[in-house]
Amino acid sequence: MKGHVRKFNLIAPIYQFFFKFQVLYYSEIIRKYLPELTSEREECLLDLGSGTGAFAFSWQKAGFKVLAADAAPGMIRQCLKNGLDCIELDILERLPFADNSFKIVTAAYLAHGLTKADREILYRESSRVAEKLVVFHDFSARSNLFISFIESLEGSFYKEFINAAPYEMEIYFQNVRVIPVNPWHNWYICEP
Repeated sequence: MKGHVRKFNLIAPIYQFFFKFQVLYYSEIIRKYLPELTSEREECLLDLGSGTGAFAFSWQKAGFKVLAADAAPGMIRQCLKNGLDCIELDILERLPFADNSFKIVTAAYLAHGLTKADREILYRESSRVAEKLVVFHDFSARSNLFISFIESLEGSFYKEFINAAPYEMEIYFQNVRVIPVNPWHNWYICEP
């Protein structure tokens, strides 16, 4: 098991404690900004790096047909317990789907945890399998000392990401729009 997978596999039960709070948080954001994205529900959506599935569950609650995906078996078990269809896959390998397989691809707090080279794989593959939109819910350029501290403990690439997004995404998408959902977090709306 790769290092990043091993880490999230171990902490899956801890992350599960935050599931209900995260679903409330994500559901409110989706309710508020969904009309800007699409008027259609029932669309097929792939959520990458799902963790316990809070982001995916929130989209499912909003009426979407969701497939969650994660590389950590512990996270997959939590997704399944939370009522989601979930598969095991590592986003750093080619996604096992044909081009344009999903109307929408989402990922919450995934990009900032990856190196630049790995984020490029994420952007390229999500752009390839999404027909309509890719939505990244992640940190904004506004730095936060507490978040910096927590992310340094996790070993993420938080500072690198907040200095590079959304510019590095523009290479892989026709259009990138940023919606600030709160002072420290954005939705990066990307059109393949």
